Amino acid sequence: MFQKESPSAFTLIELLVVISIIAILSTLSVVALNNARSKARDARRLSDIKQINLALELYYNEFGIYPASPGAIDSNIAGLCLSDLGISSTCGAVVYLQKIPNDPLNNVDYQYRQLSGGVNYRLFAQLENNNFEYPGGVISMGPNGHSPDLLIANDIDWRDVSNWKNCTVAWDNELEAIEIINYQVCMLYPVTGYFPIDTSQRYYVSLEYLTRDSITRNLYLGTRSYDINKNSVQAHPGSYDYFGAAAARPTSTNVWNKVMNKGVNGQPRTGESATTSIYEMWHPGTQFAKIIILANHSGVQKTYIRNLKFFTE
Repeated sequence: MFQKESPSAFTLIELLVVISIIAILSTLSVVALNNARSKARDARRLSDIKQINLALELYYNEFGIYPASPGAIDSNIAGLCLSDLGISSTCGAVVYLQKIPNDPLNNVDYQYRQLSGGVNYRLFAQLENNNFEYPGGVISMGPNGHSPDLLIANDIDWRDVSNWKNCTVAWDNELEAIEIINYQVCMLYPVTGYFPIDTSQRYYVSLEYLTRDSITRNLYLGTRSYDINKNSVQAHPGSYDYFGAAAARPTSTNVWNKVMNKGVNGQPRTGESATTSIYEMWHPGTQFAKIIILANHSGVQKTYIRNLKFFTE
């Protein structure tokens, strides 16, 4: 009498192979989904910025100037109304944009800056992916359309730790920012070594920073200036040109703080003066510069930097 054979079972190796294949497919699916989501968020950002840009032009056509920055110069504009009252929490009689959109991610803001007393402005946003029209993923919009900052124009990505010179920094994945531990002096500059400077133009430098551990340490932001022979010239003031921020301190820890030409009350840096106490002017003979950031001056603290920009009107 013949005995019926039982069906063969999977071996342990076969099970492990199947599990491995499933894990790989799951990982690829998650990566593809996350990539699709980030591209969708970028598409929304581009749409939002164009919508805000159009509303600003409608406002300008009516009043001949662009609206003032609401409140402090580093105020967030998301959720506010753009009407004949300007950018405010309430709408006036004529509304150009009833509610300014929020960035799709909660920890990032759309930034607006009125420049030159209302005849110019800059509207900023940060993409998650590089874009051929916006190198480095930075949107810098003005009345004449896209205006790349000098960092991007010189192929400098602030997110790349190798671009931070004379100091040791790290990339923090959670905050998506540069981490600077304790007192350090950092510089950023092109492969040529310097940014060309035309002192007749109007310059701005800005960033966002967050501190942990303590709120007593100062942040300085500006440039170091050089003459035609690449020799350093006198700074305004001290050792460096602190027109971006001079001894800036956050109001509390773990909160992003924005500075833009804070050392000169948000005004552009332009012109020349031999008086070193004047922050808003370059020293005579300035032809080149390097960006300089002094963090945690001078003690034990962690500072995080993001959205560094250096641009002209």
